[in-house]
Amino acid sequence: EQQITRIAGIKRIACYEIKKKALVVMCADNGVVAEGVTQTGQEVTAAVVSNMTRGRSCSCLMAVKAETDVFPIDMGIACEVEHRGELHPLTERKIRRGTSNFTKAAAMTRQEVLTAILTGIDAVRVLKEQGYRLSAVGEMGIGNTTTSSAVASVLLQKDPELVTGAGAGLDSAGLKRKTEAIRRGIGLHHPDPMDGMEVLQKVGGFDLAAM
Repeated sequence: EQQITRIAGIKRIACYEIKKKALVVMCADNGVVAEGVTQTGQEVTAAVVSNMTRGRSCSCLMAVKAETDVFPIDMGIACEVEHRGELHPLTERKIRRGTSNFTKAAAMTRQEVLTAILTGIDAVRVLKEQGYRLSAVGEMGIGNTTTSSAVASVLLQKDPELVTGAGAGLDSAGLKRKTEAIRRGIGLHHPDPMDGMEVLQKVGGFDLAAM
């Protein structure tokens, strides 16, 4: 009931229908995986996205129950995605094959982060023109809990250890590598927490920027 009231307020009408719903999935790889911060390699990103295009991923199965259409978007997948019998075609918006390793260099250039942000804006515009009135957004990409933890650490001005978890099941040694990688990246770039674009550029990802 609270959500219905909220949507009515947003739409400024008491009687409304939301027949067309969308789930937009921003897919990209992250160079920081080179630091051993994940259990699996970037080939898993491509495998999951391939399953998504066929409607076989968990998110797609839940979307069916919610009567929601799925739109995967390639923002920067590193490996080739196998295309076969696509139910949800992959939209090609690749900026490049994964971001840079932020422990060595900025994850993105300023132009790249701006391109990613504008890609997200454009995706919503296209859906609106197609009659969609409610959309959810998500991401797929090995290493993205490292980038999101790095962004959270900077924005909240908290030590990486306080905002970093095991992701998809890292052991204690892996979690330590992940935390230290984030700490090194932030120490290298010193992103300004008051400049969201700079934070994304230095330690974020194409998927986060698009979202």
